[in-house]
Amino acid sequence: MTDNLVSFKCPSCDTSLLFDPESGKFLCPACSNRYELSEIENATSAGAKAFDWGEHIASAGPAEDLTGTVTYVCKYCAAEITADATTSATHCPYCDNEVIIEPKIEGALRPNYIIPFAFDKKEIKNIFKELCKKKKQLPRNFITDVVIEKTQGVYVPFWLYNCCADGTVTFETTKTRRWADASYTYTEVSYFYVTVDGSVYFSKIPIDASVKMNNDTMDKLEPYDYSKMENFAPGYLSGFLADRYDDNAVDCIPRADSRIKTTVTDTFRSSVNGYGSVKLSATNMNLKNTSVNYALLPVYIMKAKFHDKEYVYYINGQTRKVVGDFPKSKGRYWLYLGRIFAVIAVVLLILRFLIN
Repeated sequence: MTDNLVSFKCPSCDTSLLFDPESGKFLCPACSNRYELSEIENATSAGAKAFDWGEHIASAGPAEDLTGTVTYVCKYCAAEITADATTSATHCPYCDNEVIIEPKIEGALRPNYIIPFAFDKKEIKNIFKELCKKKKQLPRNFITDVVIEKTQGVYVPFWLYNCCADGTVTFETTKTRRWADASYTYTEVSYFYVTVDGSVYFSKIPIDASVKMNNDTMDKLEPYDYSKMENFAPGYLSGFLADRYDDNAVDCIPRADSRIKTTVTDTFRSSVNGYGSVKLSATNMNLKNTSVNYALLPVYIMKAKFHDKEYVYYINGQTRKVVGDFPKSKGRYWLYLGRIFAVIAVVLLILRFLIN
């Protein structure tokens, strides 16, 4: 049991302050006063420096047991707060104080950067409703009958990788020539191997560092606008949940490598023009000058229920992008396909008329 908890209090009434995404200031829900970050930072850890990972990733640190839960003592009401071993910020369920777990943001656990939430969770319903209007295959009563049970803002840990990809990619390509004489039609296919080499520099390739988050889902929430990224300060966590990383930087390198190599291959492929077909043949790529930073990125998690089935949606807390599965109405699905086939049939009839 530990009591290493930090709260940011209103200087006027001693109520826990909440970060307000709309104004970028810290709001007191009791007296409505607003404060700049510089006004509420204290000496506990606000002025600490982020961990310097160096130019190369040499070590992920000792193995840790991050299973189970940890109990903390709220310094304001003396109640016990139970949280996951990876939790960095939460709130006391008894006195509603927002608390930051200081040991989870110190040393190598202190993020280099943070992208603050850009909008309040009150906006989620409007964002969700507008998205549903664009879903043509939704059941007609989905918008009216869906029940949003819970929405929670979470700062998800991410590794941001930087590197130079230096390599060679070879493509198998073809050119086709056709001609005819009085007796025959001829087709000549010529095969070529085209090699492209070069270097591509990458900055801040995001890979989520939370085991509990689905990797594909986090990838789909991208991109984030890094121009809005701030140096980490604990105050931004107030009013939100936050997790520390539990998937270390070394173990996540293969995922970053895969994304980088795919991007390089696609970039090189775009320079191969003038051929009838282009197919990847071989790659030889080296990544050098690899470095990493640790960042917290904003994600809203919304749980909803429709006709006794639960749906979970993830919303990019900066760009409003929504990722999740939606139910489909079989009737509207077949109607949608029918309209597509009808359009295709009309186009084919027009083409047939023009040809004849």
